Amino acid sequence: MWWTGPGAGTRNGIATAILVKDRCYLVDCGHGVGRQLMVAGISVSSISGIFLTHLHSDHTIDLGSLAIFGLYDLQPGDRIKLLGPGDRGMLPRPTGRAAAPPAPVFPDRPTPGKVALFDAILGGYAADLNDRIFDTLRPSPYEFFDVEDIAVPEGIGYHPNDDPTPDAEPFESFADDLVT
Repeated sequence: MWWTGPGAGTRNGIATAILVKDRCYLVDCGHGVGRQLMVAGISVSSISGIFLTHLHSDHTIDLGSLAIFGLYDLQPGDRIKLLGPGDRGMLPRPTGRAAAPPAPVFPDRPTPGKVALFDAILGGYAADLNDRIFDTLRPSPYEFFDVEDIAVPEGIGYHPNDDPTPDAEPFESFADDLVT
């Protein structure tokens, strides 16, 4: 953990920048990713894709900061593809140590996918975003981010609890002129 133990205060969260020519492809958005990009001299405007491996907070916590503060580095026409898992469709089974099933957080939407996560993050900052849009005429983050849930192909045996990582042939979730 970045806040306790060896290296406390010097570590950052989970994120990997893959640089191909003049573009950056970012895998995960853990704590401090925006600052680490800045320290490395990588501008938000060079990001072509952000890929979330899964939706745990240690992989997504700074997605909001990239989307909101990244507005100041992005120009009209810049587009960032944001891809990640869709809604799992069911909660995990409670641990065998549970005397009774735990109550889920947000029971009406307990396992949102990446599109819903992005909408919820921006919705939580609506007052801030609208102040910036109305006061400084900055565009909405939606003008820069193409947000998609990765669709799991039918028939590969995927089940969120029984087989979350089935043996399957690779399938394309993203391609541009440099990477697939």
